[in-house]
Amino acid sequence: MIKQLPPLLERLKKELPGFLTAAVVNCDDGLSLAELSVKPEIEAGAAAAYLSSIVKSNRKAIKLLADNEVTDDIIISTKQYHFIIRDLSNLPFFLFVMTDREEWLGRTKLVMQSFKTELLDIMQKAYPVEALT
Repeated sequence: MIKQLPPLLERLKKELPGFLTAAVVNCDDGLSLAELSVKPEIEAGAAAAYLSSIVKSNRKAIKLLADNEVTDDIIISTKQYHFIIRDLSNLPFFLFVMTDREEWLGRTKLVMQSFKTELLDIMQKAYPVEALT
């Protein structure tokens, strides 16, 4: 595990009153590198595995439909929850955050964006681009 990730997820949780779970996930194999949940019944690791297939499919679709575009977020909403996936498009990782429906999507996106530079820095140091190719 990358030691900087759990504190980053803790800080993210403190910024979002409706926070339920978050994970930093390797898109290639669906394994979470770090995860945090306020509800023990939510299995962020299991969700990460399924969400990785969504991210991979989205990358393929965007390349086919809009070759020069990059996905900012993938948002899935249900009656009770929001699932926001921030694709770290130049790396094989993504940040997944689940909130209750009372949490504002806009705030969640802004908070995730505010952590993106730090997250990218951590991931690029842990997984240099040349090591991933």
